[in-house]
Amino acid sequence: MSEDIDFSDVVPVDSTVTFRSTWQSSLPSRSNVGIMTAPEKKGFASVQTTERDDMSVQTGMDQASKPKAKTTGLQTFLERVTGAVLTEMKKVEEEHEVLEPLNRLVDEQQEPAICSFELNAFPDPATSSYSNAAPTASTSSNQLVVTSLSWSATGQTIAASYGRYDIPGWCEDRGALATWNLARESLNQNKPDMNIDVDNCLMCCTFHPEHPALIAGGTFNGDVYIWDLSVEGDSQRGKTDALSDVRHREPIKSMVWQYSMNEFNKYGNKSQAYRLITLGADGLVMVWTWHKLQQALYGFKLLWPQPGSSQKVLHGGSCLSFQAGGQQQVLLEGSSTFMVGTEGGKIFKCYMELNDGALKDFAKAASSGERQELRSPIKDGDYKPHAGAVFGVHCSPFQKDLFLTAGYDGSVHLYHSLKQQHLMDVAPSEGPLHAVQWSPVRPLVFAAAAGDGQVYFYDLLRVKGLVAPVLAVDASPEGLPVYACAFNTKKPDMFATGGADGIQVWKLPESLSGVRKGEEAVLRRLAAADDFEEALRKLKH
Repeated sequence: MSEDIDFSDVVPVDSTVTFRSTWQSSLPSRSNVGIMTAPEKKGFASVQTTERDDMSVQTGMDQASKPKAKTTGLQTFLERVTGAVLTEMKKVEEEHEVLEPLNRLVDEQQEPAICSFELNAFPDPATSSYSNAAPTASTSSNQLVVTSLSWSATGQTIAASYGRYDIPGWCEDRGALATWNLARESLNQNKPDMNIDVDNCLMCCTFHPEHPALIAGGTFNGDVYIWDLSVEGDSQRGKTDALSDVRHREPIKSMVWQYSMNEFNKYGNKSQAYRLITLGADGLVMVWTWHKLQQALYGFKLLWPQPGSSQKVLHGGSCLSFQAGGQQQVLLEGSSTFMVGTEGGKIFKCYMELNDGALKDFAKAASSGERQELRSPIKDGDYKPHAGAVFGVHCSPFQKDLFLTAGYDGSVHLYHSLKQQHLMDVAPSEGPLHAVQWSPVRPLVFAAAAGDGQVYFYDLLRVKGLVAPVLAVDASPEGLPVYACAFNTKKPDMFATGGADGIQVWKLPESLSGVRKGEEAVLRRLAAADDFEEALRKLKH
């Protein structure tokens, strides 16, 4: 098919052009395809919803009024609690301050202790530089050893008692008390300032807490002495009566001065305000008015039942220590708590009750010659014991419930007074440990004197895995036993050791003698922990 197309702009006008149509000349191909799907499945389900309800409320048009604060009560409350809150905040801050620098010390090398003095009351004339040294036959041949050490109230004078531990029965050998003033320019290390001869072995001594020249001593035969070192000539101020019915008849193992407000009110001065407490191997705990030693003020017996029996038996005492505040405690009610170690390995928590009625009854019976039944001061005796005699016990001066013990089994135990099982057990030496003592300035530092001639120092803030000594000082190159050690409360960097090889005074490094802010708070946290060793490990993280 074709049709004419008219182009009006073509000249001539009547011209035409013809085209043939091609629209059906090419048709697309087609095909039919079928598909099949699975039949559609349908289901019906019902759901349950919570019931709904509508409620209307009506409020009043009154505006809420602000409560009136009682500013007076608030101010009183703030005044009451602000001090305590600030104190606790300061403790937390100090605890963080102490942990960081001490943690850095863990991997650092420990500085050594330096021996400043070697003191000997009975030097060997063949080796001594002191030409006039002439010990008596009794003192030289009987091989006296240092049995205890004590620093004076000023921290300048060191005293040592000399006796023997190898006497099986009654002692007939003489003992001695020797003192050196280390501040004197004319100090002679082989000649003590005072060398007092005692009629039998002197087993312990202790300076008065206030009077720098007053010192007490206890002997092997149970005698108690008082000396005043400021008196020229005969310095003996008192001695117990050997004929008294109530007295020690076996070695006195420990002595402690205890402050008494009653004594202060009675006599009016600090030196006479202290009573003297003595512990004997006979199981007696005796209380004395130190300037009236003819008769004891009071007495106790360490009576406690044996396992599986209700019958009480007498336990021989070996060491004694008052809880924190006990030695300086004002005895308004006449009571204080102390820990006792025994020759059989048991540890007792004791309570001293000294009311006026009991004191009067005791004095009346003593003056009339009546036999007195001494009662037991023991309140708890179920602590896990040592495997052998307990030679040392010391209550923490910073946390009253913590105390250390050391014994024949070569181990140091750390106890909480309210828990029967010890919190920690360390064994620095295979031999026996004869003494243990807390540092007076570092709450987490303590030292233990051993039978191998070493004294081991522990710092619980510098523990690497197992608790191990951070420092060991060789107090006896010959390996002779160290029977006593003593920190100096007035001069914390001075530390004394004594035993079969004489006396040594050491200068401690700053890491063991420097005061650390916040360390006391760390000790309180450890004491309150359910798991002491776990809490100790967490200090390092």
